[in-house]
Amino acid sequence: MPVESVFFRGAIAGIILLFATSSAAWTVNSRELVDVQFAADDSLVILISAPSAVEPGIYRWQRDAVTPALLCRISSPASFSFDRKTVVERVAGPAPELRLYSPSTCRLLGRIKIEGAVMDADVHGKLVAVALRLPDAPGELRLYGTPIRRAINDKVLARAVIGRNVEMGFAPDGRSIVNFDLSDGGATAWRVPTLAPINMPAWMTDGETTFVPGSQWVKRYRGDTLSVARWPGGTPVYTISAARTVRLRQLSVTGRFGVLHNFEASDPQVASGQSLDWTDFATQRRVRVASGSIDNAAINASGSRVAWASRSAEQANQVSVQFAQINAEGNAIATNGAK
Repeated sequence: MPVESVFFRGAIAGIILLFATSSAAWTVNSRELVDVQFAADDSLVILISAPSAVEPGIYRWQRDAVTPALLCRISSPASFSFDRKTVVERVAGPAPELRLYSPSTCRLLGRIKIEGAVMDADVHGKLVAVALRLPDAPGELRLYGTPIRRAINDKVLARAVIGRNVEMGFAPDGRSIVNFDLSDGGATAWRVPTLAPINMPAWMTDGETTFVPGSQWVKRYRGDTLSVARWPGGTPVYTISAARTVRLRQLSVTGRFGVLHNFEASDPQVASGQSLDWTDFATQRRVRVASGSIDNAAINASGSRVAWASRSAEQANQVSVQFAQINAEGNAIATNGAK
């Protein structure tokens, strides 16, 4: 029997409120966003970006540990790749470069020499895509090959013109790169590895469609519905009612369970107007796991655990990383990651 079927057997429908306590949190000071991602072994990887964070770096919170352990310091702004398998650090200065790390071990995977301002960057397998803003020139999309750990790679495999507003990433199958930013004339796509322009499928332009980070799925917002669809065909698998103020953060492996970030107030910056729900797309059951100012959130592969980073309403720059687990009775319970 599938793990999810066993885990959720006998679950109770309804919304259950959980206000996580300090015993279920790890608190840090950071002006930058604090990002979280479950690893394959169900431990939690925490990325605290620099430069304004007090203790920037990559941390790992094992399931049987009380607090996370620091894996390495990262001195420059950094983010996860779209597939959440790589951490990309943007090093500025007289010799700017991208540094790529394994999020689970912090091992340096490679370095790429760049020039110009990096608008966006993504990694998929052995390829790295970088969108650059160059002086007195249009934006440029560059495709690099596998970087070498101890040397700096500067070999460009392909180039393409890109707009000045970029929110791009590799498709889940790695065969194309898509820029979802609509302010430069609509979503655009390029074939990998040539970066030849390709036409977007009709279903991708119907409503607002983007990839779900760390998954093989795409999410589509249309009217007051949110759909989870397969890539590349676009066939909807699940559809639920959702306001335009709801954002799907991540999905379980099967696409059935997700974590929804709700901006319930008219002003999304109002901390008290935000909340986080674990959601079963098959039954449309939603379980509230957090309220407050949410930075980022993640769900594990089976859909049984949710983690998030939230900002304190009382202490400036104070961020707490917290967990919730959905048990067999359908209740959300606070946990510090212990088994």
